[in-house]
Order: sequence, then C-alpha cells, then structure tokens
Amino acid sequence: MRLSRALRPIVASLVASAAVFSLALLGGQQAFADPLSDAQKKLAKLDAQTSALEDAYNASKQRLSDAQNQQSQLSSDIAAQQSELDALRPSIVWIVTMQRQSTGINMTATFLLDDTEEGFLSQMSTVATVTNVIDEQVARYVSEQQRLADLQSSLGGTLDTIKAEVATQKSLLADAQQKQNQQQAIINRLTAQQQAALAAQNNPNPKVDPVPVIDQGQASDRAMIVVAYALKQVGKRYVWGTAGPNTFDCSGLAMAAYAKVGIALPHGARPQANYGKKVARNALLPGDLLFFYSPISHVTIYIGNGKMVSASGVRTGIRIESIGPSFNTARRLV
Repeated sequence: MRLSRALRPIVASLVASAAVFSLALLGGQQAFADPLSDAQKKLAKLDAQTSALEDAYNASKQRLSDAQNQQSQLSSDIAAQQSELDALRPSIVWIVTMQRQSTGINMTATFLLDDTEEGFLSQMSTVATVTNVIDEQVARYVSEQQRLADLQSSLGGTLDTIKAEVATQKSLLADAQQKQNQQQAIINRLTAQQQAALAAQNNPNPKVDPVPVIDQGQASDRAMIVVAYALKQVGKRYVWGTAGPNTFDCSGLAMAAYAKVGIALPHGARPQANYGKKVARNALLPGDLLFFYSPISHVTIYIGNGKMVSASGVRTGIRIESIGPSFNTARRLV
C-alpha cells in the first residue's frame, strides 16, 4: 500500500517518537538499576576468583614446604654419603698405587712370585681372598660414587622446585592484589551512603548483631568445640596463608578449629574436602565443613540454621554468613 504525501510526514513523526520513547525507556531502566546490588554481584565474582587464588597459594606453600624438607634430608644424605666415600678412599688409593707400581705385572701375579712350590701353593688361597677384597672395594666405591651423584642430582631438582614455587607464590600474591584493587575501585564508585550500607553487610557489629545461640541437636560434643572456636574468631582479619591465632584464611580457620579436637587438616580447601564423610545439604549439623565453587576453592564451618562462619577475604574478614548459591558439598569429620 502506498502512503499519500499528506500521511508520510505524520508516519515519520510517529516512528521518530517511538524511537525516542524506546531510548528513554532503556535509559530509565539503566538509571533505576541498583548500584549497590550491581556492586555486590561484581564483588562476589571477584571473591570467587580470589578464593581460587588462595587455594592455589596454599597448595604451592605445601609443595614448597615439602621441597624444603626434602632439601634438608638430601643435604644430610649427601653429607653422610660423602663421609662414606671418604672412608673408602684410602683403600682405593692403595689399590691404584699398587697397580701403578706393578709396572705392567698383574697384581695377582705379584703375590705368586715365590721360588718354592710350597710357597706358591700356600699363597693360592691368600691371592683369591685378596683379589675378591680388591674387587669388592672397587665395586663398592663405584656404587657409592653413583649414589652420591644421584643424590646431588635429586638435590638440584629439589632446588629448582623451590625456586619455581617461590615464583608461583609471588605471582599469585600479585594477582590477588590486583583483585583487591578491582574490588576497591568498585567500592569507590559507590556513594558514601551505599558504601556504609555495604560495610554494614560485610562487617556486622558483634554488639549490635550478637553471636547466635547454637542448637546442638544431633551434633557431637567435639563438633560443638569446633563451632565454639570458630565463633570466637568472628571479627578477626583475613590474611592469606595464615591459620591463627590472630589472622586466618578460609582453610586456615578450619585447620585451627579442628586442631582443637585433635584432627590435623592440610592447609587448603580442596584437600580438606577429602576428609570425613559426605553430608547432604538438608542433613547438615553444626561443625560440618561446607565447600564452595567448582572446582572447590573455599571452605567454611557450619553453625546451624543455614548459617556458617566464613573467612571470605580481606574485604570482609571473618564473619557469620548465610549459605550462598555457590555451595558445592559438605563433609562431616566428627
């Protein structure tokens, strides 16, 4: 259908008005977006990324500790091996000297140069014994030298591992600092009122928000010792790679709490997830360990009623939180 010339300006005006209205509507939606809620989502995403860095850092720390222990053991073994070789050296020097002084005559023959038949026969057994002793000494010396070389080679590899882990930790710390800087930039874009609201959510005041009364229910007495310890740490600072008594990271808090009941946990959320038995989310009891993200990189201590004690990060410290959507699995150790 062809529009008349009279209608064309009217239609064009209506189309333009519709476009302007659409743009205004979109702009209005953006204008009405909640900056605080948007900031919280971005901060939570950075928290997850930082948790992964923390777990990688703790894994590197464990590898570094293992390598340093191995370095100490290898150094001790090398010193002992060198002493063993030093003790064998005089006999080897004597053997080499005898060979050089024989001026081409076989060493065994020098023991048989006796003019009498009786002397020759009497030395036959002695020659055999001496030859065996010489062969054994030389073979032992060669074997001990090889063992020393193997130990030194292992030490070289261990030192390379130590160097690599130190570099890894330095890189992870730099990445974590970058994440913290990004979080601070997000916070800085909020108004003073929004920042205050965010701070109140992240760092509840114990005087205003008292520690909840925990219902033991079916939880064991040992589990309640774990819970009591965790609750006492609320409000303390989060520091990477620490396990108390004044600062903690997430797995460090679990380590320290379970140490109170005689359970030694590794420093890392992922290896801790291999301890105890799996528990369904609808069957949680106080003291259970809760693990988050996939792959696992964060751990908290459940205290009941959907709440947990969490060392979430530098920004929030150690606080009581509700179980979040990134829950992965739970384990019961006591």
